[in-house]
This record gives sequence, C-alpha cells and structure tokens, in this order.
Amino acid sequence: MKRISIFLLLVATMFAFNGKAQTKVQWQSVDKAVEKAKNDNKLLFVDCYTEWCKWCHVLDEKTFSNDTIARILNFYYSPAKFDAELQEDITVNGVQYATGGMRGERKNNHTLMRVFWEGQNGGGYPSMVIRKADFSPMTVIMGFHPAEDLEPTLVYFAEGYNKQMSIEKFKSQYTEKYRAQVLKKIFAK
Repeated sequence: MKRISIFLLLVATMFAFNGKAQTKVQWQSVDKAVEKAKNDNKLLFVDCYTEWCKWCHVLDEKTFSNDTIARILNFYYSPAKFDAELQEDITVNGVQYATGGMRGERKNNHTLMRVFWEGQNGGGYPSMVIRKADFSPMTVIMGFHPAEDLEPTLVYFAEGYNKQMSIEKFKSQYTEKYRAQVLKKIFAK
C-alpha cells in the first residue's frame, strides 16, 4: 500500500509540473526593476508587450515559462514587464515618461517605448530590452524567440561576452563551451 501511495505521489507530481517551469520569472514594474538593478548591480531586462500582440503571449507561454530562461533572468537580471500602451505616467531615474495618449481609436505607444526603441530601425512587439544598471542602452531583441534561441543571447550580455566577441561567434560556441558553466551557476542557487 505504501509503495502505491509513493508511486501515485510521483505520478501526480509529474502531472502537476507537466513541463512547466518550476521557477517563475520574478517580474517587477519598470521603475522598481531599475532601482533593483542599481542596488544589486544587475542588468535590466524589460519585456515590452501589448495585450493584442499574439507573439507576446506566445513568448510568455513558451519562452518565459522555460525553467532555464526564468532562472537566467532571475539570476543575472532585474526583470520587468511593461505594457507598451500603458495609460499611466511612469518615473524612471527621476525622469517622468508620459502616456502616449490616444490617436483615433487605437492607443499610442507609451513614451518610454520611444526611449527603448531609440537607435533601432522601427519597433514592434514583442520587444525585449536589455539595459545597464544605470539605465543606459545595451540592446533590443525584437520579436518572438524560443527559449533555446534566447538563452545564449541573455547569457552573452549578462556575462559580458558582448565586450569580447560577436554574438554570432558566442552562439556558435555556447552549447559546447559555456552552457554547462551557466547552468551550474543558475541551478546552484
């Protein structure tokens, strides 16, 4: 009887996780994440989304629910979620960013999105923004990326390889040369 109970408990546990992340990304508001990035000397990661964006939802379901991605974001970054059509003003580092307002029937992008997209050729959703702790820009990752594609990009910036080599070179070496070290760090915590 005891063996059956243990077996049923194991089966129930497997179904409960059902491939979902055991670790969840510790999302914050942008203003709080900026402060935490400064205090913890971490990079800032901002997932910029809209409610109508299908690929934003897929990114949440498929990529950010991945245990390794969640652990990387929580370990290396101060992660934030930002509704790009937010209808509230937001203050970051003492600078107030206003809501984009309304244009006809459709909401405009929040003015903070214009800051995030500065230097990019256009913009779109989803947009994943990586900034230094002082809020200065590093990169913007546009569009949907599956976990296995986003993982080396996140590590590339977090570990400072962006100062040493091209992202293409890093990605080509990531699995063989760097991934085991990263997994050891993020899963040890």
